[in-house]
Amino acid sequence: MSEPILQIRGLRVSFRTDAGVFPAVDGVDLELCRGETLCVVGESGCGKSVMALSVLRLLPEPPAEVEAGEILFQGQDLLAASPKELQAVRGNQISMIFQEPMTSLNPVFNIGNQIGEALKVHTDLSRRQRRDRVVELLDLVGIDSPGLRLRDYPHQLSGGMRQRVMIAMALSCSPDVLIADEPTTALDVTIQAQILELIEELKQRMRLGVLLITHDLGVVAEVAQRVAVLYAGRVVETAGVREIFAAPRHPYTYGLLRSMTGGEVGQRQRLHTIPGVVPDLAERRGGCHFRDRCSRALELCGRVDPELAPLAGGRLTACHNPVPAAAGIAS
Repeated sequence: MSEPILQIRGLRVSFRTDAGVFPAVDGVDLELCRGETLCVVGESGCGKSVMALSVLRLLPEPPAEVEAGEILFQGQDLLAASPKELQAVRGNQISMIFQEPMTSLNPVFNIGNQIGEALKVHTDLSRRQRRDRVVELLDLVGIDSPGLRLRDYPHQLSGGMRQRVMIAMALSCSPDVLIADEPTTALDVTIQAQILELIEELKQRMRLGVLLITHDLGVVAEVAQRVAVLYAGRVVETAGVREIFAAPRHPYTYGLLRSMTGGEVGQRQRLHTIPGVVPDLAERRGGCHFRDRCSRALELCGRVDPELAPLAGGRLTACHNPVPAAAGIAS
């Protein structure tokens, strides 16, 4: 594995509201290397999107507040960067594909103008050169007749084509890091597969580091090299994708994987669930956040917050009583 191109260290992000302070991201540590796909997984509300938006400082401040941490891109701390320095990074060295392209694309500008905007800001290309580059990008992401399509408006495109346009925009300046926040959520299964295959192909061609945010474990199995599992704003386990699926060690990871297993075709099998609910984020309490839902909880779990610690195989797990390696995910 190459040296990390993006490092998140001790990131803490809270939202201040009339109802109190809500810690959405609580001490996250992650590393992304060039040429790899790191999938960040967890249920809705665990802090995945907040963490991703924090990398490019896209959260409104207030109500959001970065309380602590570093986000290092090629050695530069983006949390300490000036607005001018951030502008040089956003869309140029680090790009992002957002969850819903219809709300991310401007309905009153054609897609050619929207893709060309990043080129206008970050390059010295002439108007003609920008147009040629836009056509090249649309062709790269698999849109037919790109010379004609660049005049289309977002409402004239299908969901899959709009997502391809978002990818073309993200890649327009040949970034080093691509952040994809649930890029296939609103698409049907066939289009999902095409978009994921496209991202993988472009990653290999351009040696991108891809940070993929998802709650879909099927997507994780398809594209990831490494996986980070989030729960209540904290990373509870990181490992290679094969290690995670073969032998999850954190009880939450174990529960997530059991919930997607099924029986033989034609057999009826009860769906496995994780009992309980996610704790109230407004209550900063000691101990493990997962303890009330965990069948392996110890007395120690209520007093001491477990830290990410190395286990065999190079994985990191934040658990006082991890699942035995031999347990697998059999029902």
